[in-house]
Amino acid sequence: MTNPEYYIFSSKTVSEVDQRAIHQEDIPGFILMKRAATFSFQQLERYFSNANSIMIFCGSGNNSGDAYLLGCLAIENQIKTKVITLCDTAILRDDALKAFNEYQALDGEVFDWSNQIDIDCDLIIDGIFGIGINRNVQGEFLQAINTINKSKAPVLSLDIPSGLNADTGEVMGSSIKADVTTTFVGRKKGLYLNQGPIISGCIEFSNLSIPDKCFKNAKIELEIVNQSLLKQHLKPRNRSSHKGDFGHVLVIAGNHGMGGAARITSESTLRTGAGLVSVITRPENVAIISKTTPEIMAHSADDKSDKISELINKADVIAIGPGLGIDRWAKDLFNKAIESEKQLIIDADGLNLLADRPTKRDNWILTPHPGEAARLLGCLNPEIQEDRLTSLKKLIEKYGGVTLLKGNNTLIGAEEEIPFVVTAGNPGMSTAGMGDLLTGIIAALSSQFKEVNPKTLTALAAYIHALAGDQAAKSGERGIIATDLFKELKHIINP
Repeated sequence: MTNPEYYIFSSKTVSEVDQRAIHQEDIPGFILMKRAATFSFQQLERYFSNANSIMIFCGSGNNSGDAYLLGCLAIENQIKTKVITLCDTAILRDDALKAFNEYQALDGEVFDWSNQIDIDCDLIIDGIFGIGINRNVQGEFLQAINTINKSKAPVLSLDIPSGLNADTGEVMGSSIKADVTTTFVGRKKGLYLNQGPIISGCIEFSNLSIPDKCFKNAKIELEIVNQSLLKQHLKPRNRSSHKGDFGHVLVIAGNHGMGGAARITSESTLRTGAGLVSVITRPENVAIISKTTPEIMAHSADDKSDKISELINKADVIAIGPGLGIDRWAKDLFNKAIESEKQLIIDADGLNLLADRPTKRDNWILTPHPGEAARLLGCLNPEIQEDRLTSLKKLIEKYGGVTLLKGNNTLIGAEEEIPFVVTAGNPGMSTAGMGDLLTGIIAALSSQFKEVNPKTLTALAAYIHALAGDQAAKSGERGIIATDLFKELKHIINP
């Protein structure tokens, strides 16, 4: 395995890697603990440079050892430091005890937890629990976490926010809400699933310079889509290329009153580099699309059936669903599309129609949001959100092909392949037309890079979409509209 920077693991796998480093590579656990503390202090200086005082909350495990050593670094850098311990320090053992002794040797202050504690500091360090928590937080731990969350001081969590399940992302009764989380050795699944992305804040990772050989055969649960993957596949074009080299995409979209969906999908396809783009839509939408984006070949779906079949036959890729509706007109077009053997990208109403006639197929890409995913699986929306990774697997098992499950940290998977997760994006993208835009980006990449794994292309499309959204949000998240992203696409797809 190469550098695990973009891989996500179970907590058990991370612990196994940690033990290999200690026992096979002879890296003392205390050295790893010092590296974790040093990395965390660097992030403290990066994110909270004005912090002149910190309060460190400690438990009894190795997570507290990281915290005590961070406290040593803070004292050495003239930051007023106070430790609040939730455990009798007499029960500390091994490396955690050694770290505590180093902190005491610097005359570091230690106070026992009391619900009367007054949080009067610039920054809170959360070193209460590590990655092993598997039951609900109770007693003084619950009191401390609730007190910290009520404080106005920002929080830096070590390895994982205390109270968050490291595998599921479930909040175990209550959890620290961190502004920054520094995580070590390997990225843990729980930081990226369920409530994890919401309560972890900015996640900063260090493998603590553990050799790659320690990660050999470590099971990867997820892979983060990243810039290096984008550069690997979106290379400069051959100077002798022509439009036929980059595919012909057919967009089937836009029922009465939904011409905007057809326009956004087809224009985003064109702006992401497809060679040719045709759209089949309602007659009243044709003139508007042709006027706003004359490069798109717009056709009325109310023309003769053989014309529709001809357009389908000419296409390399078909994107269907945005603004399509579920009436007879929509159903007829949907049936014609899925009866073809062309690669399909199915979104929006196309997914609702698919839910009514479930079919399994290898060469399509489904892009449901949680509500659509629930309809596809015949369950309720909360069930999808409670365990998004399992929901993704169920969709793939039932429908085949590639599934992109939208949401905070969008997931992309295919049968017997490691899923991708997209960590870019922002709440400003929660607005009409964003899904239509994404459908067009997926279709464009699928038409240009037929030799690339469809799951990878879908993940890259979601990443491009999210980066464009982040660029658009630089002046503020509220008020972004889908077409704002058009002008952001060009520089992102030419890395």
